[in-house]
Parts: sequence; structure tokens; C-alpha cells
Amino acid sequence: MKQFTIYFILILFTGPFSKAQSFNIEHLYPIELSHSYLQFEITYMGYAKVKGNFGKFYGSVYYNPEAPNQTSVSFQVDVESIDTNNDWRDKDLQSGNWFLAEEFPHIRFSSTSVEKQGEGFIVTGDLSIKETTKEISFPIAPPMGVLQDIRKDDQVIFVGEYTLNRKEYGVMGKNWSQVKEGIAALSDEVTIEFSLLGKQINESNFANFLRNTEAPHGSIYAAYKAGGLDQALAIYDSLSTQTALDARPLNLVAYMLMIQNKLVDAQALMERNLQDHPDNANLYNSLGGLHARMGDLGQAKAYYTQALERDSTNMNAVEVLKQSRYMIGGRTIGRVSGH
Repeated sequence: MKQFTIYFILILFTGPFSKAQSFNIEHLYPIELSHSYLQFEITYMGYAKVKGNFGKFYGSVYYNPEAPNQTSVSFQVDVESIDTNNDWRDKDLQSGNWFLAEEFPHIRFSSTSVEKQGEGFIVTGDLSIKETTKEISFPIAPPMGVLQDIRKDDQVIFVGEYTLNRKEYGVMGKNWSQVKEGIAALSDEVTIEFSLLGKQINESNFANFLRNTEAPHGSIYAAYKAGGLDQALAIYDSLSTQTALDARPLNLVAYMLMIQNKLVDAQALMERNLQDHPDNANLYNSLGGLHARMGDLGQAKAYYTQALERDSTNMNAVEVLKQSRYMIGGRTIGRVSGH
């Protein structure tokens, strides 16, 4: 908890923008795990290359192709998701010999500046591993701008690599430090390679989540289209008396309305949902995105703060809070993807 608090303070008081620039939530892209990867490579006995990856990580990228120097990223990795294709080795890496995952479960990175270099960029930020935080800089390949996939969802892709000295972060590998005939069992340097895809889901694709009218969220949305807010809430109340609903059905409908710019109705559904599920972190995230789009920045920050307090993996909240001091009143509009 103490480590996270320090990190939280750090991200709120560092950032890549000058005060003259504004932050538009329309340019925020949550990283999609299924189309991204984070892997590493280390040299064994001077020659062999051993590779692994982290299977679980969370992130959010701010990217405006018209102002690429404003690019920013917040990123968190679950150490226990390390995978080197060897169960014994993975458990050893999670132990006190290496990452001490039980005490330090996350690796975190928060960018502080981005500078154009040739066709690509140099990203500078703070990397936290175990109890050590160090500033690092690394190149990323030239982004191709905002692309659309086959579903016409907007996406951005960033590819790069960085080599670090693991011992500078206290990742010692005590049982693997021997040197024989001038060759270390494992090198100190580890090369990290990543490909990150951030995505915003558009209205037509998001509608696919609501097509099944036999599902609670589908029937609530169908009721809204037929009779508006009152009818949608009536169906929600009726369904709630029949079965215990979690927060997802009503949040999906509310999120769809937010994408459609029906902000007042979206707010009504989100607030009702929060009344029924007051501890659901994703509802605070949704309300933060809604209020940012409405230009109510004080409420947006308050909701994102509560979302992050309930879910430390919410990198949307981290990134918005990091940059929120650059938002400008009613001129700040947009949406945060995710549901």
C-alpha cells in the first residue's frame, strides 16, 4: 500500500505537457491485452538466450497525432504473471531470490516526457521495480497514427525495446550470480521488448454487446430505445426483483448512451447503478469519463480518484489524474473506452 501511495503522488505531480496545452479525453486509449505483448530476454552462460513474458498487464496511452509531443503512458505489470515456459523457474523468479512478488506485486512505469527523434520518439519516465524507482529513456518506433481495425474501432500501436541492469532494481538472483571462467551464469542486462495496442470501441461495434435482447443488458437497452429512460429503469427494476444483477448490464447501457452523447440519461443510469453497487470500481471509472466529457472536471477527478482507490489496475484513472490539471473547463470533451 505504501509503495502504491508513493507512486500515486509521483504521477500526479509529473507530466509531459506545458500548462498552455490542454488534455482531451478523446485521445485516451486503454491498452488491449489480447493484442499486446511484453517480453524479455536474458543471456545464460554467456551465449544462450532465455526469453519470457508477462501475461498480465494494464495500461493507458494518451495520443494525439496532431500533437505527438503530448503522448503519455501509464503502465502496470503483474509480477506473478511472469512466464518463462518453466514452472520451477517462474516460481523462483517470483520468490525473494528475484522479484519478491509477495511484497512487490507490480512493476510500474509512468512517462514524464516524449521527444521526437527522427521519425520516432524518445520516451522518458519513471520505472518502479520492487522498492527502486529510476528515470529511464527509450526509443519507440514511429507510430502510424490512429488506425481503424476491421470493426472500425480506433487504435494506436507503439513498439519499442529497452535494456536495463536488473541489479540496479534489486533483482539479484542470488543463486545465479556465480562467475565461472569469466562467464556469469546470468547476465546483469535484460532486454525488454513490447508492442502495445490501445483501442477505443466505436458505437457500431459497442452495439454488439447489446444485441441479445434475452440478456439483461440487451433487454434494458431495447426498452430504452422503445420508451426512453423511464422504461429502461422499469425493466431494470423488474429484472432486479427476479435475479441478482451485478453492475455490468446497466453500465453497458449507460456507456452506450454516453458514446451516443446522451449524457443526461447516461448519468441517470450510472448514478442508479452506483446506488445499487457502491463499491464497484468500474462505475466510478465510467462516471469519471462521463463528467470529463460534460466538462465537469472537479467531479471527473473525484470519480477517477475513487475508481483508483478501489482498483489499482485502472490505468485510465491513473493517466487522467496525471494529466487532469491540463483540462480546460467545457472545452474538455471525449470518452474513455472500456466497459
